[in-house]
Amino acid sequence: MNPRNLVGSALSLAQAQADEGDSPSLVHRSRSRHFVEALAGEFRTHYALQPSIRVLSKHFPGHRADFGLNELLFDVLVCDTSTVRSATDSATLVFVTRGLWAVESEFARDTRQAIFDFNKLVLASTDYKLFVGPQVADQSAFLEPLLPPAGKCGGEVFIALVPHPSEWTTGRSDVDVFQLRQTVWQAL
Repeated sequence: MNPRNLVGSALSLAQAQADEGDSPSLVHRSRSRHFVEALAGEFRTHYALQPSIRVLSKHFPGHRADFGLNELLFDVLVCDTSTVRSATDSATLVFVTRGLWAVESEFARDTRQAIFDFNKLVLASTDYKLFVGPQVADQSAFLEPLLPPAGKCGGEVFIALVPHPSEWTTGRSDVDVFQLRQTVWQAL
């Protein structure tokens, strides 16, 4: 799965959604929500032929009956599942067998906010971690503080930088993707 294609497709889908809110901050929040759900949708499409793989996100209620909630720990969690019978009423219970992708997004243009969300990825035992943040004037300065926590992650770690939601009306849809390689961010 190519993170650039995944994020780029989700960005295009989110940018096509109607804006919601009567202030810039509410519009930006709704755009961010549309992006996260579009990204989760792209994962659902990718794994559609594998019914044991579930993609959980805050605004998708499709797995609420199995997990008791929509979102499980991350903005988007892609996980493999299995079932077991309950001890008392023979109900089927769904449990996570393996985490595939943990995704966190933060569109604030400062590394403090980025670190808050990136910390969650350090805790993830998924095969892949993806952080989505905003494109900024000095990408190197933004990415540098994320190296130490990324180095503490297991699995493969990616960062995708996309236009800030305030810039979506300009038609910008470029995506910059980086992968942690040893101790540096390598552009993909």
